[in-house]
Amino acid sequence: MKQYYSIGETARLNNISIQTLRYYDKIGIFKPSYTDPDNGYRYYHVKQFFYLDIIKYLKYIRTPLEDINRIISSKCTPEHMQSFLEEQESVIEQEMENLERARRLLQRRKRQLNEQLEICDKKEEGLIYFRHIEEQTILKVGTPQVTPYDPPDLYVRKLADVLEERGDMVDNYYGFIYDLKSYKDSHDIYFDSIYTTICKGEKVSREGENIKLDTLPPGEYVCIAFDWSTKHYDSYYQKLYHYIESHGIQTDGKVYQVSLPINYSSSREEQFLTELKVLKK
Repeated sequence: MKQYYSIGETARLNNISIQTLRYYDKIGIFKPSYTDPDNGYRYYHVKQFFYLDIIKYLKYIRTPLEDINRIISSKCTPEHMQSFLEEQESVIEQEMENLERARRLLQRRKRQLNEQLEICDKKEEGLIYFRHIEEQTILKVGTPQVTPYDPPDLYVRKLADVLEERGDMVDNYYGFIYDLKSYKDSHDIYFDSIYTTICKGEKVSREGENIKLDTLPPGEYVCIAFDWSTKHYDSYYQKLYHYIESHGIQTDGKVYQVSLPINYSSSREEQFLTELKVLKK
């Protein structure tokens, strides 16, 4: 039986690329049994294929090449291999957890974009409309001195810091809560808090530092939507407020404002879609 195989034959028989075999040779993970000194051709012994299978297996379970090199080049016993595989299992489980978090974040963002598109359909001509909203879990931070005209970025960073500590991310969705009442103008509005939505059932480790978990209550909301503008914010608020008053609508006494980006380019002027919504009781 043939015992030595060229690099091309070895690649074909083991479902691996020639480029990978050359790289493995270069870094010392898997070297040919013999290299012809005249032409530099590499030849592998058939018994080496067993060890190539080990390398491929370790690579498949996401083992870094430096760890593979250490295992292959050392006197790795079954006991050492078992200990290593247990460590690698923990690494994979953490990666799976991170991927699951990424999937939940992606799904949450998709729901928010669906909501944004729904709001866009409603905003024409600044009409009042009603929208049913499911309960949402939120992380919020108190903001005693922030008005609709102040930049909220530093408060949003506080929320981001808490979420990033636990492997989550703040996304493009954030909102504000303040009292529903008759204001002389919107410069008299002060937000109670700024919030972002998170997945239901999530825990955070820094509750209490003016930051807490809460929920936005489910139900039917009376709403108005518009493209954010310092010039027109007051008129939209007043229109919503007077509609609620003139129709005798009972509410929970809070305005829930959400701001959503219309473009995602940092080089362009900021544009936000804003919705003001009030829960009917």
